[in-house]
Amino acid sequence: MSTDASLTDKRRSRRRKAARPGEIVQAGIAEFAEHGFERARLDRIAAKAGIAKGTIYLYFSSKEALFAAAVEDHVTNVLEESESDLSGYDGPTDMLIRRIMRRAYGKMMTPENQALMRILMSESQRVPGLAEKYHELSIERGLAILEGVIQRGILRGEIAESPMTRCPHLLIAPAVFLAMHDMTFSKQVAI
Repeated sequence: MSTDASLTDKRRSRRRKAARPGEIVQAGIAEFAEHGFERARLDRIAAKAGIAKGTIYLYFSSKEALFAAAVEDHVTNVLEESESDLSGYDGPTDMLIRRIMRRAYGKMMTPENQALMRILMSESQRVPGLAEKYHELSIERGLAILEGVIQRGILRGEIAESPMTRCPHLLIAPAVFLAMHDMTFSKQVAI
């Protein structure tokens, strides 16, 4: 093998290694969506990711850690985009709210998100760390964004005191309801 080919193989191997945690997370999301948390198996996740089962433990200490990474991966980009909007958007607050809510609703209606929500609802009592981790990664951060948007609107005189300003959950509650409704009744009623 030539030196150039050897260097190319090493670079490709490094790129593959750098991508591996993300590939494992994506395989984990697929496995969790298909089988739920309790019945999800690391050997199937490894097979979907094209790795040996033991390789998972190089990146994740447990199935719970992999699930937390899957949740984080699934919600991080939406939250980062919304945080960026909050810090850099110059337009009216009502348009900012629409922009953030449109993104959140779109994400909540994905099959992957609904699978993660289903797992959290059904398995959080048996595996308490799941709900706490999701709350920390998604709910707390999302509410901080909503509170920031509301405060921005109040400071600019665009939003008056209301139940929404005291309870920002009200902004996202319809999306949560819609996702739960879709998960439960998608075969009976098309939304």
